[in-house]
Amino acid sequence: MAKLTTLALMGLLAVTTGAQAAPKVERLRGTVEAVSGGGFTLKTLDGAAETVALAPDAKVSWVVPSSLDAIKDGVFIGTATKGEPPVALEVVLFPEAMRGTGEGHYDWDMIPDRTAGGAPVRSAMTNGTVKADLRSTAPDAPRVKSAMTNGTVKATGGGAERTLTVDYGQGQSLQVLVPPQAPVVSFEPATASAVAPGAKVFVIAARGDDGRFTARRVAVGKDGLTPPM
Repeated sequence: MAKLTTLALMGLLAVTTGAQAAPKVERLRGTVEAVSGGGFTLKTLDGAAETVALAPDAKVSWVVPSSLDAIKDGVFIGTATKGEPPVALEVVLFPEAMRGTGEGHYDWDMIPDRTAGGAPVRSAMTNGTVKADLRSTAPDAPRVKSAMTNGTVKATGGGAERTLTVDYGQGQSLQVLVPPQAPVVSFEPATASAVAPGAKVFVIAARGDDGRFTARRVAVGKDGLTPPM
């Protein structure tokens, strides 16, 4: 889990906390162990058990498989990256209603590197409008710092790997190589009933002064999928 200053959801997801943010907003990842009383018990990736209340207005989404072929010109995406030059750890395609979510470039979390064995790597988040240049270069992906890039895609070229040029505002952009091993997902609408025992989830939650969590957004992997963000 990590304290947020800015969040995009893929996602799912970007939340910006205000200067007076009095509950702390954190990101939780793990498996739902039980559901009861308007909330659920989450076993996090580090093995901790957390009790999370589900806010009445919490947003719940399915995370479903997608593909690099779905990244077309004008699509708004998010991608966590590692290393320099940046290499994608995952790519999230956002629905049109979430276009512009979390635009910018900022630190992210330690997340599993599913492109190289699953060891955790440190990341950053870049959300922006992407113009993608698909290339077949294949540099080694070092297990180093990562970043998240969300944006609108302009895709050119072909092959198993793609280079996305992400414009994240104020004339700034970032080129990201997407290797074929990087998970590619998108979001679908869901209800609170999707939060069920055994579900793999990514949660945006507020921690109150009493230490208790209240979920604001929950991304649920559909059919056993683990949300990669």
